[in-house]
Amino acid sequence: LIPILTPPSPNLSIHKHKMVFYECLVQVKPHTNFKALTAMVKQVSHKVVENGGLVRSIQNHGIRQFPHRVQASNPDFKTGQRYYEQGRYVSLFYDANPSTQQQVSMILDIHDAVLRQTHLKARSKVDYITMQNPKKNPYVQKVLREEQNKFQKES
Repeated sequence: LIPILTPPSPNLSIHKHKMVFYECLVQVKPHTNFKALTAMVKQVSHKVVENGGLVRSIQNHGIRQFPHRVQASNPDFKTGQRYYEQGRYVSLFYDANPSTQQQVSMILDIHDAVLRQTHLKARSKVDYITMQNPKKNPYVQKVLREEQNKFQKES
């Protein structure tokens, strides 16, 4: 079944939660129809944007061998197959609040073609720099001085 997508409402809900950069790795059945896969990705993207998020990237990594046999939650309705040795990997990178991430996870849980999904809080290089002690990091100190000088000039 292909879900029907509706355009986003003009009244986008604004959440008080902080936007988090997520990486979602989805393992899909290898024989999934391209249209069904596209519809699933569109539905997820639509949900992220509808809730005020931003989809940064969608990557199709192709059909790959699983490290071990994966059991589907339900047998395939066409072939009756329950266990899979290979599958298609799809990555979605998006900024969203935690409640939107839970909604995306529920959408993927309902979809018949999805074997597994994993959500990770992705980290950027800036996160690794700022996680260190800012007093010892010369780059962070330089940016803080520049911002302080800019603020003083404006005052």
